[in-house]
This record gives sequence, structure tokens and C-alpha cells, in this order.
Amino acid sequence: MYFEKELMKKKTLLLYYLWVFVFLISCGTATSQPASTTTVDTKSPTPTINATTELPLPTPLPTFTPDLLSPPSQHETPTPALPKFPTAPIFVPLLQTPFPSLSETAQPTLPQESEPFSLDRLRMVYEIDGNIYRRDGANPPKQLTYSKEDHDPILSVDGEKVIFYRGKSDKNVYSISADGSNEQLIINSQSLPILAQGDIKALTFVSNTHFMLFNTYLCNQSKALYNAPDCSVGIYSVNVDSGEVRAIVNGLSGNRANSRNFQISPDGTIISITAAGHLDLYYFSSGYSDITHPDALRYFRTMPDEYLPDQYWRPDSSGLFAVITLSRSFEPSTAPSPYAVLRYTINDKQGVQIPFEMPIVANSGCNYSISPDGNWILYLSDENSAEIKMPSLYLGNLNNGQSKRIDWEFFSDCPSSYYGSRWSPDGKYYGFERKLFSPDGISISIDGYFSRWIDSTHYFYLTYQENQHPLWKVHIGEIGGNAIELPNDFIWQSDFVILD
Repeated sequence: MYFEKELMKKKTLLLYYLWVFVFLISCGTATSQPASTTTVDTKSPTPTINATTELPLPTPLPTFTPDLLSPPSQHETPTPALPKFPTAPIFVPLLQTPFPSLSETAQPTLPQESEPFSLDRLRMVYEIDGNIYRRDGANPPKQLTYSKEDHDPILSVDGEKVIFYRGKSDKNVYSISADGSNEQLIINSQSLPILAQGDIKALTFVSNTHFMLFNTYLCNQSKALYNAPDCSVGIYSVNVDSGEVRAIVNGLSGNRANSRNFQISPDGTIISITAAGHLDLYYFSSGYSDITHPDALRYFRTMPDEYLPDQYWRPDSSGLFAVITLSRSFEPSTAPSPYAVLRYTINDKQGVQIPFEMPIVANSGCNYSISPDGNWILYLSDENSAEIKMPSLYLGNLNNGQSKRIDWEFFSDCPSSYYGSRWSPDGKYYGFERKLFSPDGISISIDGYFSRWIDSTHYFYLTYQENQHPLWKVHIGEIGGNAIELPNDFIWQSDFVILD
């Protein structure tokens, strides 16, 4: 009986502990937090980068965050914001220059020259069959190189150094003295940093020095039919005597639609650089540089390719003009239009838009051209096209914003930013195809076809010789003087300088 009671007691105690155990478990389950329903897709592929075929994307400038949005996706319409121009004041004239009256009786005013022009002062360099030649005036030419691979020679301002490319690509640049000595490789693309190991472009001498600036373009292969390939763009300086190369800025955005993105002030101390919707100014001295005016001007960053503004320095280096497009799109096969002219003054650190009443447009390869003295712009406008059935030619005053319509002949009287300046170095005349035009109202006929200026009073022009060799004969014209005959073997396409 005792044992039965003890057994019953143990069974009761065991059932009690079992009940407590079940109760505790049920309580723990009720108070615990539910498990997270978030899952990770472990089957998604990990993206890979093919370093052998894809070039790195250009690095954006660290000093500026563009107002314009990043390039949209394929399903979005690009909507770039307007550039921020100052609203007060819109425009402050630099000079109250009276606008010229285009008089038919005006007579040319000849600039004062210390001595008559001599052909012997004209030093030229040119390429024939892959070799570089130098020629002084009408004297026999001197062969400088013998590689049969050289092209595009450039003379230093003092005429003592000749710079040229060697090879089929634009990746190796050489220098040689004008007497044929001291030939050396000064720029080798493959020796530059990796983002600069592309084409060497825009070789430009700094005024009165043996320093040159140049662009590097390392570009992707474009998969689009019309878009220009994207590029990583750099700017470097090189001492053409020693071959020492220094970086100014690297990793700028660019594309093959542009072949340069900088200009040098006439005194050689400031570099203006455009990229990613803004213009910056850099101080430059003896190969060393530093940014001084970041984000000096802003402009539209067009889609799908960026159109870079044309830059024109004032002759005293006090500021510059930038011609920007107001279009929101740009492809290499289509010229952007219309345009606006901005002016930046260094002392004021302010950019303003010059308010021409007539819009600047492009038509059939013609658009605009700014004079080297910073006073004038010749440009096309189509505001009155309904009246005259074609664009009109205007002369704009960059000092006060006034414009005046000019009588012209379509195609032959064509201002253009594409083919270099046709303005005389002093800004007094513009060389149209068959005449010289002056803002003072003077028009001088040419007995041939204008080619380019030599100095402020002399210019090359061509005449056609039917059934003769060569078909085109070269002459030197003089404002207010007689033409200068040249030998039949004269190479007028050469680069040249005027020796002191």
C-alpha cells in the first residue's frame, strides 16, 4: 500500500513537471518575434568588367557639380536646365564705341609699318612625300627630315623650332631645329598616364616661348550610328627644347566631335578650358599651372554629344568671349543652332550675355566669326528669312551689342567658325571669297580667291590658270599696294611665321 501511494505521488509529480514544461514552451512561442520575410536572390549574376575591351569612363571635374541632369535612361526624354546667366546686369558695355556707318566712299587706312614687306622675312615649313621642308621666302627649300612618315609641321613663333607628327597615327610628336639639327621625340603617347594614351591633338605654342600645350583623347569605340565616341581628355604642356612633359588637368569628359577644349591668352599666362557644361581658367607659367577661376562660365551640356563653345581671348588678355549653343541636342553630322555670345571679364569675375537683337544661326556651313581685336562679330540670322528667302548677314558690335545688316552674296560672303579666322590680325578686315570687308564700310575687290592673312596688310590669294601647271597660281596681295608675284613651286598651304 505504501509503495502504491509512493508510485501515485511520483506519477502525479511527473505529470505536474510535464504540464509546467509544456506551459513554458507555449509561452515562449507566443512572445517570440516572427521571422523576417525578406529574401536574398542568390541566383542573380554578379556583374563583371571586361578590362581588355572597355575603356574607363571619363572622371568628372571635382570642382563643379553641373546643374544639368545626368544623361537620362533610354526611356526618358533629356530635359537639360537652362544655363545660369547673370540677371542683373544683363550686359555692361565695355566701350561706348560708335557703330560704323557703312559708307561707299570710305577709303582704306593703311597701318604704319616700320619697313616695307619683304618676302625673305616669310619662313615656311611644309611636307612633301612624308618629309619636312623649310623655306625662307623665294629661296630654295631645305629638307629637314627623311623618314617619309612625317606630317603636319608647325613653326615656333621665332621660327627656330619645327614640331611635327611621325607615323600614321597621332601618337608620336617630334621637334627639330630650323637648321635640321637636334631632332628628338618630345611626346610619346604610350609614356603618358593610362587615361592619356590616346591621340595627341591641338598642338599650340604659348606666345613667345618654346612651350606647347596639347590635348590627349583616349576614346571608346562608339556603338551608336550617329553619336561620337566618348573620350577621356587631358591637357599637357611640353618644353620643345628639353622634351619635358607636365600634366595640367586629366580625366575631362569629351568626345570625338571635338578636337580641342582649350585656348591660351595672348600673353600666355592663362588657359581657358571647357568641359562638362562649364569653363574654367588656369594660371600657366613655364610649364606649371593651377586653377584660378573655376566655373567662370556655364553653358548648355547638349545631348547625346557635348558641343564645346568656341573661345576667343581679348587681345589684352583681360577676358574672353565664348560662343555657346542654345540648342539642347548635338550630333556630329548636324550643326547646333542658334548661338549666344558670352563675355567674361577676369577682374570682375563675371560673365554676361551680349544681347544681340538678331539670333545667331548656322546655315550651309556658315555661322559666325569674331575679330581678333574683340570688337566685332560677323554672323548669320534668319529672322527676316521670310522676307528675303535666305539668311541675312549681320555685323555685331561686341562692345555695345548693336547689330547692322550687311549686303552680301550667299556662299561667297560666308562667315564661319569652322575654318580658322579670316579676320586680319588687327581686326580691320575680313577676307571673304572675292573681297576684303571692313567694319568701317570699306570693300576691296580681290582679283582671285582669298586664302589667308600673312600680316595686317598682306594676304595670300589664288588665281585659276586654265590648261596650265599648276592650275592655281599663288599671289600676295597688299592693302593699298600692288600684288607680289610668287614662284610656281611656292607651297602656300605651309605653316609660316614672319621673321624679325
